[in-house]
Amino acid sequence: MKKLSILFIILSLLTGCSEKGTYIENTTSHDERSVEKVLMSNDHVKLAKVLLFEDELLAGIRVNTFSRFKKKTIASDIQKKLEKEYPDLKVMVSADSKTLLETEKLINKKNRKDYRKKIDKIKSIEKEQT
Repeated sequence: MKKLSILFIILSLLTGCSEKGTYIENTTSHDERSVEKVLMSNDHVKLAKVLLFEDELLAGIRVNTFSRFKKKTIASDIQKKLEKEYPDLKVMVSADSKTLLETEKLINKKNRKDYRKKIDKIKSIEKEQT
């Protein structure tokens, strides 16, 4: 009985860790359901932070552990799908953890007047990585 309860606790912890997380901050009139659908349909994405601001779509993603060797390919595929869904926006998708962190900081920041400078900074970080 004791072994069974320990097994149940371990399985419940592992199940809780496998959930996907997506947070979308939208300051435009564009519908964000397409972004969520694209991100949730990809099995490799574990976490995503997305910012829709003016004519920009900025997405930082974290891939599953076993997919980390293909993260550039995964980010490229997602970017192509989002460019199809939003042809009038400049789309940038990155699987780099620093880009994800900076995007999260920008989303949490409530002062929107500095968004443009911060977005440009995030784009320059992404260009450094490539």
